Amino acid sequence: LLIQGITFGISPFLFALGDDAFADFISGIQFLPTTIMMVHLCPTGSEGASYAMFTTVNNSALGLSSAISTMMLGIWDVSKETLASGDVSGMTKLTVLTTALQVSGVLFVGLLPKTKEDLVRLHTDGLSGSRIGGFIFLSITLLSVLYAIVVGVLNILAPGWMGES
Repeated sequence: LLIQGITFGISPFLFALGDDAFADFISGIQFLPTTIMMVHLCPTGSEGASYAMFTTVNNSALGLSSAISTMMLGIWDVSKETLASGDVSGMTKLTVLTTALQVSGVLFVGLLPKTKEDLVRLHTDGLSGSRIGGFIFLSITLLSVLYAIVVGVLNILAPGWMGES
């Protein structure tokens, strides 16, 4: 909306600030129920370690999402020159795409357990505690953190290395 100048009578600065604060609020609300559900799946006595692991995954996902968003800048022309000339079509398309990707998580809500009994069933599932699953999980987490670090360092040392302006 801000790109199109629709701010409902609020100054653009406050509108953008409110958008960011609202996004952080929603992220916090989404994180809590998932963490509660996952703590019920962990063995008794290791709740703290499990919470630390979930927080690490959440934080690495934030870093990875920033790195991926940097890569997505090359899809449409969102250069400074294009935006300064008044052409915001690329920014609008990119905003719609990223919003659709963020909202797509709703499609997976039906896969979450609905009752405590469903949680217990997940805990006693034959795949629960799999060494291969644990290795895959840790590998993806560590590779996500490393990728986000590499992209962040490259963005500092060589701005525009991905073709964005």
